[in-house]
Formats: sequence, C-alpha cells, structure tokens
Amino acid sequence: MFTSVAQANAAVIEQIRRARPHWLDVKPASSLISVLNQGKTLLHAGPPMRWQEMTGPMKGACIGACLFEGWAKDEMSALALLEQGKVNFIPCHHVNAVGPMGGITSASMPMLVVENITDGNRAYCNLNEGIGKVMRFGAYGEDVQQRLRWMRDVLMPVLSAALGRLERGLDLTAMMAQGITMGDEFHQRNIASSALLDAHVGAAYRPSGTR
Repeated sequence: MFTSVAQANAAVIEQIRRARPHWLDVKPASSLISVLNQGKTLLHAGPPMRWQEMTGPMKGACIGACLFEGWAKDEMSALALLEQGKVNFIPCHHVNAVGPMGGITSASMPMLVVENITDGNRAYCNLNEGIGKVMRFGAYGEDVQQRLRWMRDVLMPVLSAALGRLERGLDLTAMMAQGITMGDEFHQRNIASSALLDAHVGAAYRPSGTR
C-alpha cells in the first residue's frame, strides 16, 4: 500500500521502466478477446459510453465496423442497428486493449499481440490503417472497407508468419530506442522506426537464401 501520491507515481514509473514489450503475433480480435464473440460487440476508446454520447468520427467508425463485419448492407441499415441499441460497446481498456483515435475494433479485425516479457502480461491493439481516408477518423466508404479486407486477408497472415519465425518476437523497446537516436518521436515522425520494422519483418518473412 502506498502512503502518498508521489510514492504511487514512483512505483508506476518504475513498472513502466522495467517493462520489455515484445510484439509476438497478429491475430483476429475475436481469438484474443472473448467478448467480441458475444453478439454484435465493438470495442472503443475512452470510458464507457452509449452510441448517443459518441462523437461524429467515432460514430462513423462504428458504421464502418458494422459494414466490415457484414452486420449491415449499407449506411442506413448500420445506423438503424446502432440507434436501436443492437450493438454492444465495451471500452478497450476493460479487455487489455487500446486502439488509435476512436479505438473502434470489431471481431474480424487484426490485432497486435504484445507481451511484457518482464511480467508476462499481454495487451492488444488493432492495426493502424495508414494515411488518407481511414476508419479511425470516421470514414467508412468502399475504399476504406477494401483496405480493411486486405489487412485481414493478406497483411495479417504475412505479419503473423514473419513474427512466428522470431524466437521472442520483436523487442519494441530496443527498436524505439534505436528510432529515437535516428530522429523519431513516435507520434508524427516514425520514418526511421518504420524502416527498422520493415527490415526486421522482411528478413524474418523471406525464406533463407533469398534476397
């Protein structure tokens, strides 16, 4: 038990410093988070909230997730599901997960599996879609859906296979330390770390003897 806020803060900082997150795999969200198998359920960023309390971009992402999962055939039918309360919402943090921006995550979406090898605890995050029109900012058109399907059907198996060839996955702390020395700050600038990631994953995925 801590006797002061300063003492508690120091303990938290030490826990963060001790952690060694390793990226182990990429798997469908439903295989990692059991509540996503319970009917129409979406994860979201922030505290518990209802559809009516969500911002416009978050609502757009919910519509996109309904379309992606095949729960609705178009925007209006997705809106009807959401407005009638037929979709359950659970905060990402309640299931050891995080997500970019609105954090909307559905059962079929690929999720990163990251383990703190110091203590053995795991956390999950859906994949960043890149730039342009993206669901995390509320877009849900066919171009967005097409990219999400590609990430599920093509990118996820490739990343999973590559990471499976690494004994303990990718040491993210080591990669971040190297990226910082190369000018990255891990929010707006990730050029160096992206290049490092490509090098590690590419080398792991290529069969031996190939270039």
